[in-house]
Amino acid sequence: MATNYQVQYLDSDNNLVETTMVSNSSIEVEKTVSEMGGDVLSVLEKKSSSFNIQLGDPVKLQEKTNFIQQLKTMLSSGVSLVKSLEIALKQINNDTFRNTIETVINDIKQGNSFSDALKKHPKIFDKISIAMVEAGEKGGILDKMLEELEKSMKKDVEIRDNIKKATSYPKIVGSIMVISMYVVITKVIPTFTGILTSSGTEIPALTRYLLALGDFLDASGIYLLISLIGIFTLAKFIGKTESGKLFFDKIALKNPIFKKITIAAINLRFTKILGTLLSFGVPLKDALGVVKNVADNTIYINAIDKIIEDIESGKPITSSVKETNVFSDYLCSMVGVGEEVGALDKMFLSASEYYEIELTNSTDGLS
Repeated sequence: MATNYQVQYLDSDNNLVETTMVSNSSIEVEKTVSEMGGDVLSVLEKKSSSFNIQLGDPVKLQEKTNFIQQLKTMLSSGVSLVKSLEIALKQINNDTFRNTIETVINDIKQGNSFSDALKKHPKIFDKISIAMVEAGEKGGILDKMLEELEKSMKKDVEIRDNIKKATSYPKIVGSIMVISMYVVITKVIPTFTGILTSSGTEIPALTRYLLALGDFLDASGIYLLISLIGIFTLAKFIGKTESGKLFFDKIALKNPIFKKITIAAINLRFTKILGTLLSFGVPLKDALGVVKNVADNTIYINAIDKIIEDIESGKPITSSVKETNVFSDYLCSMVGVGEEVGALDKMFLSASEYYEIELTNSTDGLS
């Protein structure tokens, strides 16, 4: 089982280094330090409290956005990746995030790629972030991809804020209504009914039904709550399976409230990154292979896989895109023009501007 270790060692230049490493044993830690050319001074296991329960995301989206922004700025200035990570590390206050980046730096120093190092931390870095970093590495444009990732994260923050604003009032009103109904059904109506019964008045049928409901809620309320928690947990588990993810991805594309936002966000990432990779000379098939993971939706991933197969068999991309029945007529037309004039990269980048406006309008519509 992987454990956090507090490590002190002297590097190859005889500088004292204090860091945290994640490993299966202290022996592996010592081996890792030796491979880096260092001399171990101490390796102490970091004990975590048994009462330390992690609620929500271990690292907030805004923290990750700030980190990516700093990293992008330094890489654009010509600073090496490891040095950029080490500088950005100093600005991190979240212990979980700090330990993660320290581990990432050590993995890169051992010869791992940046994207492979990030893949070891799926609770911190999602598939989209990893896919965009991988795209940047393969295209030799890591700083450009980090810039796009930063924009994507900022848009995600904006969307979340607008969703919170749009749903906060209905949530408050809904909660008050549910609590009020529960009190009325379980407390007020039984008291009122007792008065009617003692006076010999016949109780209406509707009131009898409400009394029965109140008795049921009083007796089984805790079980209903446990059942709801169980259903939510089961849904999360099912969502991690292949068929379950496909099911929920279909719902995401049909949800009347968030459908436009979901589709616009997927198309924006797809067109922006694909156009950028093509503009830097990455072959179409290779670019599609990288960019499909950015979609993070099974329907789109399957469609892009089909396009790649068609391209391998010599089929024009225009007809292949149309036959997926996933992409809009607008994008199909843009691809057609781009293929005809030999400017697919420019057409995809132009389409990304359209989807960026569409996403902004859809997001603003929530608030």
